[in-house]
Formats: sequence, structure tokens, C-alpha cells
Amino acid sequence: MEQTIRWAPAHHYTPSPQVEPAAAASPGHERLRLVILQETPGVWLVRGLEHDVSVEGRSIGTAVRAAVGFVEAHTAFDRRHDLTPLCAFPPSPSRYWDAYGAGSPVALSQLGINAPAGWDICAAVAHRRA
Repeated sequence: MEQTIRWAPAHHYTPSPQVEPAAAASPGHERLRLVILQETPGVWLVRGLEHDVSVEGRSIGTAVRAAVGFVEAHTAFDRRHDLTPLCAFPPSPSRYWDAYGAGSPVALSQLGINAPAGWDICAAVAHRRA
């Protein structure tokens, strides 16, 4: 299982647009929406919206599992250092928000994945490349 995590240069970020009325996360919970895109056959990309994390995997499940693991590990680090979880990751570019808004929702439970404690995570498979 090969996984790659990439960070884009800071100048590529734009403020996050409102693609849908954002339902607030439960009190004491953080919210993260993930958009799932097929890069090439056999390569799936998962991008976070509220926090621009980027993970690749050979299947949708592998990529989403890696993204959730990344969120869990970074959250633990940030909390140990009295930081807001994922504060180092600004929102993703608007094209990923648009892809999420036009995509098909997929429940983490359908992939056999549980969200980390303290997180409300939603995912959608994009119908076209962002």
C-alpha cells in the first residue's frame, strides 16, 4: 500500500467558498469535508476542504483511511502542543470545494472507517477532476 502526502505552496490557497450551508460540527468537535478524486486509474486523491491535507492511495478506501489517519496523528500532535487541530493547514482551493459540492456523498462507515475522536468527517466522490 503506497501512500503519498503532499503540501501545496502557500500562495496556491484561496479563502474557502460556501458551497453549501455549513452545518456546524457538534460542540467539542472539529469538522472536515473530504473530496475524493481519481487521479489516474489506480490512483485516488483525497483532499480536505476546511484544512488542505492531501493524500493518495491505490483505492478509495486506502486513500480515505490514510487521510483519516493523518488527521488523527496531527490532531494528537496539535493537542499535545496546545494548538487548534490542523491549524497549520489552511482551507483548500475553491476548485476542490466545487468538486465536493457536485460530488456524491459516501459515508465513512461504507468504507469501514471510523472518524477520529472529536471529528465530524464527511466525504464525497467527485464526478470530474478538480
